[in-house]
Amino acid sequence: MLTAKCDRFFIPLLLLLAVLFHVETSTAEPKQAIVGVATNFIDTIKTLQTDFAKSHKGQLIILGGSTGKLYAQISQGAPIDVFLSADQARPSRLHGEGLALESSQFTYAIGQLTIWLPERPMKPKRSALNQEEAIERLRSSSRIAIANETLAPYGVASVQFLRSLDLYEELRPKIVRGENIGQTFSLISSGNADAGFIALTQALAYPEAVKNDDYWPVNEQLHLPIRQDAVLLRRAAKNPVARAFLHYLRSPAARKIMREAGYATAD
Repeated sequence: MLTAKCDRFFIPLLLLLAVLFHVETSTAEPKQAIVGVATNFIDTIKTLQTDFAKSHKGQLIILGGSTGKLYAQISQGAPIDVFLSADQARPSRLHGEGLALESSQFTYAIGQLTIWLPERPMKPKRSALNQEEAIERLRSSSRIAIANETLAPYGVASVQFLRSLDLYEELRPKIVRGENIGQTFSLISSGNADAGFIALTQALAYPEAVKNDDYWPVNEQLHLPIRQDAVLLRRAAKNPVARAFLHYLRSPAARKIMREAGYATAD
């Protein structure tokens, strides 16, 4: 019920936000852009936002959430100018619905799925794992956290990985789902799950949480690539800040930041 109520008031809140920040789409040149960002990319977008501001005029307003929910909110009229999805499908759908400019869509980052295995008693430090050891640790876990595969591409990749090794049916009774990869991280860090699938960038961004824990980057051949696409929404076709930011995302400086955060880039 709480989630439903939050969803009901989210879009009006966004509309109010747009008014408060004077977002104009017709009579005046916009001085800012609202960017809807997939949860896995939240930490990285903050660094990009700071770097973008060094050489560009205009403000970026960041709104985070699962890819599925952001897509739904955009479809329902949320005033978002740029969509940084965690997949390719939702930006393409928005174009099909007449809400996005197809020519603007491109892959800005490629995500790396990672298994996080929290520290066990008496283990002095993080050890290097191979695939067999990681799988055995999953099998011995009582609760395994993944992102909801109906909303989050990292959840889709997690299920694909388990199915590719014929593990999904065996481990399904142990699976608990977060709405997005951020909630999955929280389930594990809080102890509500004793293993799970996160993004590599989360392990790198929060070393104080991962500490000496084991984590193993999943073999990318065991799931479809997590190609994360950006797209310009039609409402922002003439927004110079939105266009400048999408151009910046292709720059060497932005790609360097993304690679350092744990993403591959489609150079």
